[in-house]
Amino acid sequence: MGRGKENPTGWVARVSTGQIPFEMEGVSFSNARQAATLAAHKPCLSTKFVQWS
Repeated sequence: MGRGKENPTGWVARVSTGQIPFEMEGVSFSNARQAATLAAHKPCLSTKFVQWS
């Protein structure tokens, strides 16, 4: 039971209940922020932006 585990293949992010993470790639930070802000206004959601380099 303790053998045969593979190496990690990616990153892990802790997500609390009620949070939904989105990853945007291939667009500038300002365009991603504008798109998410416009989308969040429709159902009245609060958003938080984190930029990873």
